[in-house]
Amino acid sequence: MVPLNPMWRKIQKSLATAVPSLILAVFLIVMICYLNRWDSMTAITIIPIWAWTAVGMLACLISWIAFRGLPSIIVFCIWLVTGIGFSEEPQGLIRELIQSIDQKPAPSEESQLRVINVNASGSGEILRKVFDLDPDLIMVQEAPDETTVAEITNKEFGVESAIIVGAGQAIIGRGELMATMVEDHGKAIHARLKLQDEFIIDLTSVDLEPSYPSPYLWKLSTWKGLTERRVSNRRLLRKSLGENQITRSSTGRLIGGGFNTPPGDDVFRPLQSNMLIDAFSVSGTGWGNTYPANYPALRLDQIWSSPNLFPLKTTTRRIADSDHRIVISDFELPGRKPGR
Repeated sequence: MVPLNPMWRKIQKSLATAVPSLILAVFLIVMICYLNRWDSMTAITIIPIWAWTAVGMLACLISWIAFRGLPSIIVFCIWLVTGIGFSEEPQGLIRELIQSIDQKPAPSEESQLRVINVNASGSGEILRKVFDLDPDLIMVQEAPDETTVAEITNKEFGVESAIIVGAGQAIIGRGELMATMVEDHGKAIHARLKLQDEFIIDLTSVDLEPSYPSPYLWKLSTWKGLTERRVSNRRLLRKSLGENQITRSSTGRLIGGGFNTPPGDDVFRPLQSNMLIDAFSVSGTGWGNTYPANYPALRLDQIWSSPNLFPLKTTTRRIADSDHRIVISDFELPGRKPGR
């Protein structure tokens, strides 16, 4: 009879190579899907890199405890480097740390435009709290009724109020409304607003179909539904924006709202084709995820801008009674005092 210990050592030696190799194969598959962003692989790519990294590192740790061996450590390090290098959560925290160490003079408020995106959950009280943050423009999803929005805005902005409400959303600002439109599908509203200094901003607020990780990813129907939603959401953004970027210095573009898809997904390709800038990826500080509000794991709420509206600082903030955190972005307006 073959002794048990030598047999186990032989099996252990084989598994010490085979299991990390399998984990590495999963890593390569996930990375290939992320690089290509195939619609059929949406269920894989909507899972944030940090989540894949956590699973991969845990699997490597279990493998090392059970079988030992250098391969587990090597694959663990590969996942770790990928998580740190490609997850955006550490970037916001690092940027906040650098800013706290390297104290620079704050940009002149005269050069700034403060834009806030909020999911108001139908509550006028949430909207009132947003006005306490001194916004110039507000994009609202799950907005209160039109009467409530108008009452609150007129009290805060007075005669400068510019309001459009429709499809459960609202765009609020200071200035003159030049044009408005509510999409037939009810997922986007648009406004053209002229500010006091004659600068014009095209604003779009969106509230797209949810496309984020689900506990039912093992179901074929879930994969199919996620694929269909990505295609329809991408088509909606393309229709809303067109494929031509704004090149006039006197006109800017802002699009914000509940994209309901984590950053990096292919649904954002129309925005990138229009040369728009994800405000948080450029200027975000702190923890940028917005959903769920108490323990935010996904950045579903975002603000994008045209290149002539450069984001100076972007943060997220918990606001009572909303299940999403708000996004606050300060932009430098062309022609005003330089803020950078």
